[in-house]
Parts: sequence; structure tokens; C-alpha cells
Amino acid sequence: MKRLSLILAALLLVVGVSAQRNVDSLVKYRRSSLYTLLIKHSQLPYGESIDSAFMRMPMPDKFNNHNLDFRSFESSAKRVKKSANSKKKDAINFVDIESFFEGKAIAKELISKWFNRNAATGVCDMSLISERGFYDASQLDIRLAEQSVRGKAQLADAGDQLIANTYVMVNDITFVDRGEVSSGVATGLRIFGAIAGALVGVDLTDATDATADMVNDIDGFKVNITSYLYRLSWSEDKLWDFYSRFYADHTYSDADRIAIRDRFNSIAGNDPIFKLDYVGKTTTSAGNMSSKYFVTKSKADQMLKVCTRAIDKSIVQLQREYDEFKVNVPIYSINDDGTVDVQIGLKEGVNLKSEYDILMPVEDENGRLSYQKIGSMRPVKDKIWDNRYGAMEDAEALASDKSAKADEDAADGNAYLDATTFKVLSGANRITLGCLVREATIKRTN
Repeated sequence: MKRLSLILAALLLVVGVSAQRNVDSLVKYRRSSLYTLLIKHSQLPYGESIDSAFMRMPMPDKFNNHNLDFRSFESSAKRVKKSANSKKKDAINFVDIESFFEGKAIAKELISKWFNRNAATGVCDMSLISERGFYDASQLDIRLAEQSVRGKAQLADAGDQLIANTYVMVNDITFVDRGEVSSGVATGLRIFGAIAGALVGVDLTDATDATADMVNDIDGFKVNITSYLYRLSWSEDKLWDFYSRFYADHTYSDADRIAIRDRFNSIAGNDPIFKLDYVGKTTTSAGNMSSKYFVTKSKADQMLKVCTRAIDKSIVQLQREYDEFKVNVPIYSINDDGTVDVQIGLKEGVNLKSEYDILMPVEDENGRLSYQKIGSMRPVKDKIWDNRYGAMEDAEALASDKSAKADEDAADGNAYLDATTFKVLSGANRITLGCLVREATIKRTN
């Protein structure tokens, strides 16, 4: 009954929403591309569990999936402090990351993926670039593009605005077990009860057992995460350089194609054309809520939820620190009361203090895109979507377990929504379903 009441209350929150929904542009907007990696610590508690959870994680849905086959590498550290702020740990991680990038020629592999390059034959095509950039496929054919102003403009756009927004996020996740602490406290309470009872001649077993069981009910854990962000160094000039030196399509003769393939294969992974630039790092943590409801959940499933939320929190913090990493998201619906809905929520860091810019995509006569700010907006209280991984499961636990305690990140969210509602602060008369939103830059004081 309590769960039904929550569902009905959630339904009431969305009454009056216009049927005008942004179906097409939910798909047709440019996303940045992301490759996520894990620094493994197999020797630490639950190191293998974290690795397993990482491999099961869904791709953050505001990015294109640009993952390569290599998804993790082992830390070279013999002993690693759990403190995510350790300078020594950072130094080791930077060395390991650079070594991995160079050894696996990661920048080179990322570019190969963009051009759909066949490693065996050397044949490339523009299909992925056309698909992700929503370019006209025929216009983007390189041989044709060379001969038209619009084709050259679209290639320039692809170099500067699409391929250049390729990021690598390297994550160092370590386990912090609150459950082991509570279990130790519980054992200590039982021993204390036995000793105290013997001293005073009173049986305190029942009282101390009850207290110990209560401590064990608070079982839970969290993970610390430090994420290192890198960006592919790319531009229009590099695109044309790649084309002139390494691009071969199906129209090339076998001899020319093989020569180009061999030339590409001979280029080292640290060649200046293939380069990753360091952007910055962030440190945060995530945990699971405390509830008897989760006793039946496997540690693997709990680990998946906690690690996924940790990655999402890192992405939010990196976006707030580094504007270039921010994503644009389309308006989902324009409501009759003048508010708008956007399919972002707690996972993207939305809170009552958030402010978002409203952007109008502008395409010039040659097909190059730019974004013009036309307004701003803020979330409406009680209408922020809790779209974090496992949020509905948490909501059900809170409904069924009176002792359950929501985690601190859930305060403003509602898992029963399907979008966050925003009040428009300016630009209301210019908003259309083609508009995008992006979190406003946070003004910082030194």
C-alpha cells in the first residue's frame, strides 16, 4: 500500500505535462565520445570484484561509446594506500597511465575506430563520423568533399567539433568496507556484555546480542574513486594529415592500399599526430544505502551499483571543473505551464541550486554547427528525477523497510519520474524542441 501511494504521488507530479515530446532530437544530437578504463588493484580487498563490476557497467548514456578492447590494466604499485589523495599513489598512477597509453598506442587506436579502419586490410570509411555527426554521407565522402565548399566545411566540423571531443577517463577505484567495521563493533559488544555480566553477576547476553545485531544491520560499504581525464588531440589540420598519409578506402588499388596500411602500422603510438592531452582529475566516493532489503542482494550486484554511481559522480565533478567536458542534452518536452522537462537528474548532478543554459543549435550555410545561448533555467523543487543506477530499487527498499536510510545523494530526487522539470528564468519565448541545455559554468572565487 505504501509503495502504491508513492507511485500515485509520483504520477500526480507529472499531471499537466504537454504531449509535445522531443522524440527525434533525443537521438539526433551530438554527444562527446568516451573511453573508460580501470586501474586494477588485484591485491587489495575486493579488487577482482571491482574489476568484474567495471566490466558490467552500462555506458554513461550522454556519451557515444568509444571503448576499445583494452578496458583495464594492473597498477604497478606493490602496496597502495586507500587514501585517494595520496600524492605517491597519484605519481604511480600517472606513470602507469602514460605507459599504458604508449604501449597500447591508445590515441592511434581511438583514431582507427573513428575511421572504421580495418587492421588487416587498412581500408577506412567515414560511416561512424557520418552517423555520430549527422552529416550527409555522400557529402562526407572524402574524395567528393575535397571538391566542394560544403564538403570541406563538414570535414572541418568533424575534425574540430566531433572527433576532437573524444575523451579517455581512467578510474582508480578502491573498496572501503563499513560492514567490517560494524561487524567488529558487534563482536566487541558481545565480548563486553559477557565480561560485564560476569563482573556484576547479571546475564546481559540478550541486551548485548540485540545491540550487536542492530550494528550488523547497518552493514554497507563504499568505494573511493579518483578519475583522470584525457582528451584526444585532434583538429581539422590533423584530419587532413591523416587523410593524406593513412586513409585508404575500397576504391584504392591493392598496391596503394597495402603501402598505406604498412605506413600506418609502422607509425609509433607516440607520433605527434596521435596524442592524448591530460585535462585533469577528480576524487569522490559512493556507497550503498543501509537496509535489510539488501541482505538478499549479492555483493557483486551491490558492487556494480556502487561503482557505477561512483563513475557517474566523477563525470559530474569533472564536468563542473572542466567546461570542455560538459555535455549538451536536448529538451524532452515543453509543458503547458511554461516549464520544460529534460531527461537528466541526480545522475548528472542536478540539484536545487543547479542552473542550466538553454542553447539553440545554429548551422551555417556549409553545415558547420555552433551553439547560441538563448536563456536559462533551474530545477523545480520535488520534480528532480533520481535516475541514478539502481534508484528504483532504493525507492522500493525505502517503501518496504522502515529502518532503511536513504543515502545522502538522494535528498532532492524522485525515482518515479522520467525527467526533471525546470522553471525557465529567461528566453521562454525562444524555446523550441530543437534546443539543448548545458549546466552553466560555476563561478568560483579564489
